[in-house]
Amino acid sequence: MTTFVWPWSTLFSGPRAAAHITGYAPLDCEHAFGPSFTLSDRDQERLADLLKSAVPAGLRAAGWYHSHTRSEISFSGPDREIHQRFFPEPWQVALVLRPHTFQPTRAGFFFREPDGSIQGEASCAEFALEPLPPRPVEVEPEPPPEVGQVIRLPSPPEPQTEPPGYPPPLRVAGSGHRIVPLLALLASVAAALLAYDVFRLQAALKSQTDRANRAEKFLADARNQLRIQQQKIAASADPGE
Repeated sequence: MTTFVWPWSTLFSGPRAAAHITGYAPLDCEHAFGPSFTLSDRDQERLADLLKSAVPAGLRAAGWYHSHTRSEISFSGPDREIHQRFFPEPWQVALVLRPHTFQPTRAGFFFREPDGSIQGEASCAEFALEPLPPRPVEVEPEPPPEVGQVIRLPSPPEPQTEPPGYPPPLRVAGSGHRIVPLLALLASVAAALLAYDVFRLQAALKSQTDRANRAEKFLADARNQLRIQQQKIAASADPGE
């Protein structure tokens, strides 16, 4: 609910009273309490000032309308508070709109019963708003050339110097010198980066291999030392010596 407006009208009395809507005035909600349509103190002050100053002489506000973008067409508690405070007359009405993305906007009126109550659960006169037809785009014709006026035709394209299908080389703006095509330059940079990555991987692999060889040699020496120690212990424990 983003826009808050009220219509101006002239009221007619009689067996079938009617109102002729002649205009409206908007009041934008600052949404001080979040995305829900709740008027802040500043919004209420601005609404009161507009009702006093914006309605032309001889006209009266027939009501107000706003939209419910998250709920169905109903007259909620905050809607009743606004209606009772700023539109207290028994003939003043409220209009609630429910916009849709892929369907026509639905709307419904809410008004006071003879006893002053308002049935807010649902509207008794819900209807759909058909979209307006698109406005035709008016294209102003270009004026004809004046007598003696010089008409400049577009220059013919330059002749191709390369065979068809060959990509044209890049040129430096303001000169006729050719430069290396951008794709070839990018390919050279990519090849250099790939070669550097391969060199790093080979160096890392060689380092890991050297570490594995040193670890294997260390384990072999340790096994030899253990075997020698076992032989010495066995020899010292032999009773024949």
